[in-house]
Amino acid sequence: MKKIILLTFLLFNCCLLFAQTTAVVTRTVDGTTMSSSNDFFINASHSKNSSIFFQLVDTAGISQTFKSDALITVFAPDNQAFLKLDKAVLDTLLKPAHKQDLVKLLLSHVLTGKVTSKDIAKQINLNNGQAVLTTMANTKLIATIDANRNIVLTNENGNKSVISKFDILQKNGILDIVTSVLISKNTQP
Repeated sequence: MKKIILLTFLLFNCCLLFAQTTAVVTRTVDGTTMSSSNDFFINASHSKNSSIFFQLVDTAGISQTFKSDALITVFAPDNQAFLKLDKAVLDTLLKPAHKQDLVKLLLSHVLTGKVTSKDIAKQINLNNGQAVLTTMANTKLIATIDANRNIVLTNENGNKSVISKFDILQKNGILDIVTSVLISKNTQP
């Protein structure tokens, strides 16, 4: 009888553990409900506030990166960030001759693996106030924490962006919304 009770207890706890790791998390971001059972492209393509970034991803032909099962972390600039750019820069990036520049710009906002804001903050604290993050475009982002306790990303060109919404779980990683497009010297047309 004791063995049956022990076995039942163990099975019940294993089921609870499994249920916790596979639970679907939904989160409303700027009026759009995002589900952790969807990939980046499905969730963010419905978002009115991140639509430009994901339209550019589609235009660049790299949407599969955001749909695959490989874990990634995306620092997606909101639409306001793109509106801050000089219109000529965006128009040039959309020309077929500058497709590689567009791809590099977009992938400069993506990390390989699932990196939470807590992970970034921990790296910052362990490394004298800054963490160096390498993007899929092989560019570097320096993460720091400002006086308002925001995580600020600075690229190699000195451009800064604040993570305004963080740790939005996706089926294949984490989405963070940032306030500026991080244009590097190599991606400026």
